[in-house]
Amino acid sequence: MRINIKKLDRLNKEKKDNIKPEEIEASVVIVTYNNTELLLKNLDSLKNQTIKNFEIILIDNNNKIDLYPLLNDYQVIYKKLHKNYGTCLGRNIGIKYAKGDIVIFLDDDAIPANDFVEQHIKAYQLSDIYGLRGKSLPRKLRNIYNYFAGHYDLGEKIIPWYINLEGNSSFKKEILVNIGGFNMGINGSGGHEGIELSYRILKKYNDKNKLLYYPQAVIYHDYSDNFITYINKIIRHNKNNSQLENTSQDIFNLTKEYCLNRNGIQRNSIDFITKLRLMLIKKSAGVIIKIHSNVLKKG
Repeated sequence: MRINIKKLDRLNKEKKDNIKPEEIEASVVIVTYNNTELLLKNLDSLKNQTIKNFEIILIDNNNKIDLYPLLNDYQVIYKKLHKNYGTCLGRNIGIKYAKGDIVIFLDDDAIPANDFVEQHIKAYQLSDIYGLRGKSLPRKLRNIYNYFAGHYDLGEKIIPWYINLEGNSSFKKEILVNIGGFNMGINGSGGHEGIELSYRILKKYNDKNKLLYYPQAVIYHDYSDNFITYINKIIRHNKNNSQLENTSQDIFNLTKEYCLNRNGIQRNSIDFITKLRLMLIKKSAGVIIKIHSNVLKKG
């Protein structure tokens, strides 16, 4: 799907920032849908970053709620879409508008650390890389579903790694433009789009050491808030997994080629009740996913 920027400008309201283009080193792209409370906390954190030489591009996929009146206290480029185009296409719209040489992607329900933007920029100053993903720490420490997010925190060392935390990732804009951005065949809220993007970047540029896990870039985010959202996420990821495997068997071989000797998530020991709850959640999820798969096959 091609994006007609001129048509988009005619259709939608725009709230521009007042930063001079030559001062912009990075563009932070946020795609949002019906998540006002956390989004405003997100923007509050971006407002108080340790550096100011970046812009914020907010792509609003919700055609029912207008965020424009809520943004008076924030310097953002605001693009209101007339329907929900999904995360991947929304990010690609952000890439089109980005003035920075570095494009940073941030989930609307994540709270960035106060040096979040500075750390992303610093990584590109330290080494010649294509892109990176950062670390995610729990927003709610007692949220049991965060135990299923083993990929959120890969330890304290900078290591070569594929992009599997899209909501805290960044790339050189020229790289994104040259490979055509995110795969717009991945619909809705996404899932595995970072792996697919990493695959195309490495296929074109062929240097696995230039994609990084960079733990100094931190967000606070929960894997899921409840069982229903957890199930929906797993179903969506499984569906996208099958779609991508059908496209190319090599996409998921990429994950096996990276270093496996990494530090896992540092947690306190899990008590018996927590272990039991995790086991029951996983078992229940497995039953529901199996039923869902059987329904799809019959359909």
